[in-house]
Amino acid sequence: MLRCNILSIFLAFCLLAGAQDWKVVRENPQKAFPKTVIAGNYSGIAHLHDDIYAVVSDKSDSALYFNFRIQVNPKTGELEQVENLGFTERTDGTLNDGKPWQGQEKGFDHEAIVKASDSTLVITSEGYCRLKEYPILHTSADAAKVGYQQNLWESRWPSSDFYPNYNFESLAFDSIRQYLWTIPESTLRKDGQPATPQNGLANQLRLMRFDWGKIKEENSNEENSKKDGSKENSSKKDSRYMTTYAYQLDKPSTHKKADIYVMGVSELCALPDGQLLVLEREAFIPKIKIGAFCKCKLYQINPLNSEEFSMKENFSSDTPFLKKRLLAEWKTGLSLSKRSFANYEGMCLGPKLEDGSQVVILLSDSQDQYAGVLKDWFKTIVIRKE
Repeated sequence: MLRCNILSIFLAFCLLAGAQDWKVVRENPQKAFPKTVIAGNYSGIAHLHDDIYAVVSDKSDSALYFNFRIQVNPKTGELEQVENLGFTERTDGTLNDGKPWQGQEKGFDHEAIVKASDSTLVITSEGYCRLKEYPILHTSADAAKVGYQQNLWESRWPSSDFYPNYNFESLAFDSIRQYLWTIPESTLRKDGQPATPQNGLANQLRLMRFDWGKIKEENSNEENSKKDGSKENSSKKDSRYMTTYAYQLDKPSTHKKADIYVMGVSELCALPDGQLLVLEREAFIPKIKIGAFCKCKLYQINPLNSEEFSMKENFSSDTPFLKKRLLAEWKTGLSLSKRSFANYEGMCLGPKLEDGSQVVILLSDSQDQYAGVLKDWFKTIVIRKE
């Protein structure tokens, strides 16, 4: 009887655990909207309200983000219309007045964006190796310059920690638990070499979780701000509110020589139950360009139910890498007859469909529609928790 009860409990637990998994209901084809989306270097996306989304560009030094209207079919989740509405906020936290950009700072290389509250956004800058909080400005003509007058958070990291163009590419925000997530795109310098087709390595990354609630609580305390002597946070200071986990990418799928090769995590997305979506991206571009491909894999991970891995620990055969479950994978390419190549870098949750399924919206970086060949592709994947 006891063995039967134990077996029943075990089976019930397995069924419960299985019910926690997300499954892909539908993977919709990618679409481009050249009439309403000007050529860009779109690299990150966050939902603002209704059908309006904030989109960052990694080549814009004037626009903090662009306002996009994205409409999807309420039954299938397929994209119906995408429109770039322009931008209202500059990178210095002021409203766009239509005049040429006169700012001193340049080379931001904004890669990811999340909405952290009703009034603020957090954006990663690969050019400055930082995570930075910005206000969401009202669009009224008399809106005040508030960009640096609020006690906003900023975390800078030494560029020497990262390989070139391989630092903060992703962001996710768990609004329920108030956690901010990010992960370096590739292996940190201290952890070894980044993956290439020739070395065939599997990148070993450190997923970072910031306790946003505690960070904001400290930032709002004027006495602590004075004690620190600066409003700017360092990576060392932020480590008090940071928890890390070990994440291992898949190995390169090709051994061919590339002119440009990128292998890493291009984006994260927080799910309502605390789990994360991880977008692994492998972009292979030969010198002649024909034969280029971009392979994307969408994984589900559950770090909150996983073992932590300190920043001070070294990777080894005993490292507790996060377990990941493949939800979807797709490959786009460039050939003489087909130009579907899409370097997906942005991802966020979209609307829920009539049947309760969840839409995930993805966007690609076309490098300003390179050579008139690439397009600004968008894609949706519909998932459901079962």
